[in-house]
Amino acid sequence: MVHPEAIGGTDREGQAILSPGRLRGAAVAASCLLALILTGRVAPRADGFGTHEDLGLPTCSVLAETGWPCPTCGLTTSVSAMAHGRVGTAIRAHPFGPVAFALLLAFAAAGMSELAAGVEALGLLRPRLWWIAAALAGILAGWAIKLVAGALTGELPIR
Repeated sequence: MVHPEAIGGTDREGQAILSPGRLRGAAVAASCLLALILTGRVAPRADGFGTHEDLGLPTCSVLAETGWPCPTCGLTTSVSAMAHGRVGTAIRAHPFGPVAFALLLAFAAAGMSELAAGVEALGLLRPRLWWIAAALAGILAGWAIKLVAGALTGELPIR
């Protein structure tokens, strides 16, 4: 039986070419880079909503039915705005978007490092329960800010 670490042979440093760590790095880097490329290819909408529709995704049913955004409304627009260097637009679209963009960059870099070096780079970034809680708190806080700001400026509810 061939040990999984030896599949594909070894590189000059003796690291397994197709080690589980390198495969994990490739998967993480590819998925993060794909998200960054897709959001970079669409123009962020000025109203802060609906950029995801340009990727073929459906309209937010909560926004369509109530005129109020759901907790994730504006995240694609925000990440797209960050990919285009429009920080102000990103923050207005969803305040958690710049954080999501930074996380995508960090995970892409760590994944590429793990893929290239064969050394665990994703260990510190590996999801933990507190990460899920922090991400949900960030999304909900961004949503709350968006709701309050929209109500105060009269931009929400959308009629």
